[in-house]
Amino acid sequence: MATSRASIRYAKSLYTLAEKQGDMEVMEADVRTMQAAISGTPELELMLKSPVVKPDVKERILQLVFKGNIGDLSMGFLSILVRKGRESLLPSIMDEALGLLRNMRNVKRAEVRTAVPMNDAIRARVSAAIKKMHEGDVELEEQVDPSLIGGFQLFMDNRMIDASIKREIELLRRHINDHDYEPEF
Repeated sequence: MATSRASIRYAKSLYTLAEKQGDMEVMEADVRTMQAAISGTPELELMLKSPVVKPDVKERILQLVFKGNIGDLSMGFLSILVRKGRESLLPSIMDEALGLLRNMRNVKRAEVRTAVPMNDAIRARVSAAIKKMHEGDVELEEQVDPSLIGGFQLFMDNRMIDASIKREIELLRRHINDHDYEPEF
């Protein structure tokens, strides 16, 4: 999904304001809280995107949901978003804000897909291998995809390393189909 310019601008504004006030850790915790609440509650996300729900109702709902759970800076930010009619951008703004924080801390985000859940030893080996590719910390997100059959897929910096059994089978299938050979029936 492409991120809108407005989402990037609002995320930069929140980031800059938190940096000026020295509230980076609070802002990060607030962003993660809001992101978890929105992604965990489909009704809240629908309400934010709904043109039928009036802005004052949206602001009251956001106050009820987040008051006491996030700081004043973030509450004010939510209020501004609603007044400007940009509340539907909140999920992408939160993603961008976390991206800015990762860039500031030289942290890369990597996603690993495996056929079965990784144990601690494999997780440590994967993290060590990724750290060789990037001189900094890595946020490792794990997903289980049984269709891979075995092996793994690693996604980082718009690159993918596919070392899955599924890929090997696909390569073999293409190799067999591309050569002149008639199977016997």
